[in-house]
Amino acid sequence: MKPILLGIPGLSYSSFMKCNPRFLLMLFSSTFRGVVLNNNLNYHPTPAWLSVLQMDYVKTDQFLTAIPDLKLAKMTDAVLINIPVTNPTYGVVKLPYDSSISVEEELGKVKEAVFEYIDEYPVIASVNAIDRLLLNDGKVNKCEIYKAVDNFVKEIINKVEDFILFSPYGEPKENKLREQYGIFLASIPRPNEHETVKLPEIGQLFLRLSGR
Repeated sequence: MKPILLGIPGLSYSSFMKCNPRFLLMLFSSTFRGVVLNNNLNYHPTPAWLSVLQMDYVKTDQFLTAIPDLKLAKMTDAVLINIPVTNPTYGVVKLPYDSSISVEEELGKVKEAVFEYIDEYPVIASVNAIDRLLLNDGKVNKCEIYKAVDNFVKEIINKVEDFILFSPYGEPKENKLREQYGIFLASIPRPNEHETVKLPEIGQLFLRLSGR
């Protein structure tokens, strides 16, 4: 079984107490954990994910129209799934970054793709329901999304031995900016025990986790 790097944009510490995602809370008590720091005031998924994939900070404020060589994917031979650097997303699952796709449809497609490849290849995947629905649909029930994502994470993490689960920023607010701090949970320690986790460091950790 190969390792997985799983991003969940918008997953927020501020909603954990309210929504009580049971499996994620269990991971907090049983795995390495930390806080992801995002200094990009735009908090767009594209620069956040590119900073992970290139293992260096990338500045942009929009989805890409052409994909550069993605250093982390190339160095690990990883399969990319639903990565929000383009719209629709990039990889073997491509979904629009808006409210037109239900939580269940996105989670089902991503889970199917992860299970198809994880035995043979490292997987880099993103689940975007929290970010894209809270950003684009004011009527959604946030805790219902958290519950569905929590069940999805349980199925994925119970399938693998080595993983990094992170959010590159917290959830969207009324002004459409996201919270600056995201979540880090992993089977590998963060680089500096007493410091926040930087986005390029997440890519570097996954490189190590993949044995490269």
